[in-house]
Amino acid sequence: MRGGALNGADGALDSLVVLVAESLGYACRRMPGDVMLLEGASRLHVSMRNLRQLARLVPRDDWPALVSDHVSTIVTAIEEPLDLSDFELAQHLLRTRIYPAEADNGMLASRPFAPGLIEAVVVDTPTTVRTVTVEEMNGWPVSGDALFMLGRANVRADGPLQVDDSVLGGVPVAVLHGWSFYAATHLAWLEEYLDIGPCGALVVAPSRSLIMAHPIRPRAGYRAALAAAHELQVQARQAYEEGPGSLSPHLFWRRGGEMTWLETRYEGGSLVLPRDFVNVLTTLAAES
Repeated sequence: MRGGALNGADGALDSLVVLVAESLGYACRRMPGDVMLLEGASRLHVSMRNLRQLARLVPRDDWPALVSDHVSTIVTAIEEPLDLSDFELAQHLLRTRIYPAEADNGMLASRPFAPGLIEAVVVDTPTTVRTVTVEEMNGWPVSGDALFMLGRANVRADGPLQVDDSVLGGVPVAVLHGWSFYAATHLAWLEEYLDIGPCGALVVAPSRSLIMAHPIRPRAGYRAALAAAHELQVQARQAYEEGPGSLSPHLFWRRGGEMTWLETRYEGGSLVLPRDFVNVLTTLAAES
């Protein structure tokens, strides 16, 4: 949808959010950052960007039900919080989930994961996923790194992602995906999915359910890495716009367990990779 059609769709979703919010006793107004603020028994935010991405996946006739379910779930999670005081019961519900860094409001039990991304502890129930606050975390006998290790362990226990080998523009790419809010968390153990050598891998994580990676082979040379970077960058930007659960449109370099953001640019229609990355790649290629 483009132009007026897109604007009309946005208006329809805005109106539906207002109607559902009012039916639940909340006043509703738009805020910067493509967010709708609901004020009533509590104050909460609805991401209109994420809602539009979800709406693209269903027929327009289903939008009222989609919006009602989406907003009601958010309201219920706020108004009827779980009793997390009993850690023995709560620990099985904990997961770690990757969010854009701007989602951190200073109150979340979270830590940096990669440039522009954070890893937050969440509670996963049959009806909703909600973040854990620092205050809640401080009331538990486990905190800090141990809590994140527990959350990651629970994600791993839920099962592995599906891995498909694909070729994009002549470039071999591994596509890791799953219908899960936690697919991107699997980046923490990417080396268990792929044979990543000393040069590492080019990686994108455009949404919560998708990872794409290209292990760098030094003997393949700079041109192969450049082609892979171009294809992954294009795919990342497209998937980031489509969502749902957009994370990052950027290209990362995964090496030694660390994620480095590769700030790419185009000159004369050609992709240019950061000089530091090129220098390291050239050195490793010479050594191999």
